[in-house]
Amino acid sequence: MYCGIDVGTSSVKCLITDADGARLGFGKAPVGLHSGDKGFEADPMEWLRATALAYAEAAAGTGLGDAALAAGLGAVAVSGNGPTLVAVGKDGLPIGRAASWLERGAVAEAERVSALAGRRVDPSFYLPKALRAVESPIGDDVAMFFSGPEYLAFALGAEPVSYLADDYYDAFVWDRGVAARLGLDDALFPRYARPATVIGSVSRHASEAIGLPAGLPIVAGFPDFLAALVGSGAVSPGLACDRSGSSEALNVCADRPFQDGSIFSLPHAIGGLWNLSGGLSTSGKAVEWFAGASGYSSGSASPDEGIGALFRDAEASSGDAPIFLPYLSGERAPLWEPGLRGAFIGLSLAHGRKEMARAVVESIAFGLRLAADRIRDGGFGIRLARCSGGAARDAALCAVKADVLGLPIELPASPECEAMGDACACAVALGERSGLAEASGSMVSVAARYEPDAGRAAAYGERYGRWKRALDAVLSMDAAGGPKDGR
Repeated sequence: MYCGIDVGTSSVKCLITDADGARLGFGKAPVGLHSGDKGFEADPMEWLRATALAYAEAAAGTGLGDAALAAGLGAVAVSGNGPTLVAVGKDGLPIGRAASWLERGAVAEAERVSALAGRRVDPSFYLPKALRAVESPIGDDVAMFFSGPEYLAFALGAEPVSYLADDYYDAFVWDRGVAARLGLDDALFPRYARPATVIGSVSRHASEAIGLPAGLPIVAGFPDFLAALVGSGAVSPGLACDRSGSSEALNVCADRPFQDGSIFSLPHAIGGLWNLSGGLSTSGKAVEWFAGASGYSSGSASPDEGIGALFRDAEASSGDAPIFLPYLSGERAPLWEPGLRGAFIGLSLAHGRKEMARAVVESIAFGLRLAADRIRDGGFGIRLARCSGGAARDAALCAVKADVLGLPIELPASPECEAMGDACACAVALGERSGLAEASGSMVSVAARYEPDAGRAAAYGERYGRWKRALDAVLSMDAAGGPKDGR
């Protein structure tokens, strides 16, 4: 058996599978996104507590006793979101909260890094955040930096490592050459380790705190987008993974990089292949925001219950809904507009909460189409997309995405694709699969398929045109609300 753990923005998820990838147990526990001195922050200690809860739920779901589970588990791997930076002291404990991937306050530091690197480096990336931390009052206390999932693996008992699927990624992680020119000690940055390699074992202390068996091999995982590609089976050109969560991205497997920087173009977890991606920085977060702002979450037993009601109302809504732009925290690929903000457009007295809910839900599919069209316009085909994450289970949303994208949408049997990717990495590290492509092909199965409907696709095509015109109008305005370039 294999255990995959994924550190998300709003939850930690734990999946236990058998050797063939069949789901045996699954657990999930919430974590928060906090406002603090560094902007959007995450709490590494909260990740540890949530991991213990998620593992306990997954272990109970297997129906096996502790002894049988301990005897049967072969390895655990950890993936997670980024670029989320954890500063760690000499005692191995985090120094305060982590700067989350949504935090983009290191603007001046990014400009310095960009000047030395000779390319644009976003303020959200690791090195600008690390530079800011080193030059802050806590700088002398920092012994090492980790990403979120790498810190969790370290806390479980792994060696201090940074995941590096391909040498190309150094430029997006520590960029050691530039870091050295900035005067940063190389010891601040863990050595690189390839995914699907053993990097340690669960310590006795971690076993007592978390519940995983002591001595269980810990396997290097991936950044979440690469884990999802492997765990969804998107390991051949033309297959895509739609990663839904707090953010959302369409990740397309390709045989070559994209021709310009409008689309993220990064090496795939499978050697020789590429991952082309773009999407929405706030998709699930936009839904959560509207659920709270409009009262869906009030009186609900859980946030998921309120969001479920929102999706049901969106599906039942009839008539002409307004347009919603879900850009509540700027945007990366394909727009690259950090100052972009969201908006409802076309509201009338006839519109209420249900129609606005429909606009919010549709906006997710429209944002994905914006990325898909850019990729297709670049000469890359997309044959189908497999959904990952909690929203993947919403049949109505999957159908909307199929119609808007004009693609078949498939639901994996285990839609927690990041954690499934970790399970695949465990199988490879233990020598039970020859490589990640074989592991993905043999362990990932499909539970449902949604075909685009020609009539609905035409109607959504018209609405997408309106949505795109609304986006173009907002993009013509600067952050203060005035027109750009005199327009």
